[in-house]
Amino acid sequence: MAVVGYRGRRCWRHAAQWGSWDGTRRGGGHFALGRRSERIESVRRLALLAACGHRLGYSDCGGDRELSSIAGGRRLEMYTLIKNQFNKIALTVGILLLVPGLGGIAPAASPQTFHVGSMVWDASIPFYANFIKGQKEAAAKYGIDLDFQNGDSKLETQVSVVQQFISEKKNLIIVTPGDAEGIVPVIKQAEQAGVPVIAANNNVGRGGNIVTFVGSSNYDFGKLQGKLLVDAIGTSGQVAYVLGALGTDPQVNREKGMTDFLQSYPGIRIIAKQTANWNASQALAVIEDWLNKYPSGTINAIVDQGPEGVAGALNAAQTGRSDVKFVLGNYPETIKKAIEDGIVYGTIIEDPYHQGYTSVEYAYYWLTDQKDKVERPQHYMANPVITKANAASVPPEM
Repeated sequence: MAVVGYRGRRCWRHAAQWGSWDGTRRGGGHFALGRRSERIESVRRLALLAACGHRLGYSDCGGDRELSSIAGGRRLEMYTLIKNQFNKIALTVGILLLVPGLGGIAPAASPQTFHVGSMVWDASIPFYANFIKGQKEAAAKYGIDLDFQNGDSKLETQVSVVQQFISEKKNLIIVTPGDAEGIVPVIKQAEQAGVPVIAANNNVGRGGNIVTFVGSSNYDFGKLQGKLLVDAIGTSGQVAYVLGALGTDPQVNREKGMTDFLQSYPGIRIIAKQTANWNASQALAVIEDWLNKYPSGTINAIVDQGPEGVAGALNAAQTGRSDVKFVLGNYPETIKKAIEDGIVYGTIIEDPYHQGYTSVEYAYYWLTDQKDKVERPQHYMANPVITKANAASVPPEM
């Protein structure tokens, strides 16, 4: 049994409680470190002993006799000895408390980095510049590692990109497919692999189980174009219709929306329709062909599902075909100016930036178990209508 000895007086019981104290005032002694809980308790007791010995001149030791006969010098010597030992122990315990796992203080956990893959079916289309910008800015805000890949407007490439994301074990995949139905099988592969999928801008077809869709209601978008058409030409007239890439969600559902709306206006007839694949050069060629084919008085309006028809509208104005009204989709700077100049009657805003931003933001919410913040089964964004009446006050979206 280690003891605390001083001039023949011993406190066996408290020596055991304080820890192993070996030596006397003459020998210098040392305090043997025991278990962590014992070390901390020993520090507390030594502090108490030091205070008592210095201030009162005696050791209580659970009721032992007062050491009133200790000379002042020897009392100071004993206090100094205990004080020095206390400082050594306090320093040792302090260091141990800072060691992870020993002191009970765990290092702060680093936030998890989520890896998200994003596939856009054709990034060369100008519309997607702001869409991609929104995705990247949201990824930067939420600390997401965003792997963006272009689908090159080919279904096989889009499928391959998604399969690559699955093999790389991405935490989540965002898809903007060019073929709503053709992309479904690989969406099912992602589901089987346990990788959640969000569709943005272009939705997936039936059978593709996704977290949600972020974008416009293309059906409502088409209905709004139908209403603009009626506002432009009245309840009767002959119309040509420029389609986007066949099979894409915007092409299919905008056409359905406008067709359903126009059922209430049997005097309006669609006399021609053709795809331009969301391509400005193709749209210009199609419109020029129609303007040559249908002389003044035989065609009243041209509707384009996207913004690509603005070049054809400018061509019509330059060639004296102001008799043809133009209704377009989306709102880049070129369309804003054409509306203000009276060349284009009106358009519908789709807001690609916020579609891209929200798709990544929703990915973050889903992966961080904030699923209540994700609007399901779809998050439809507003589609403001722009005409000459409000174009000056509304900035372009692209």
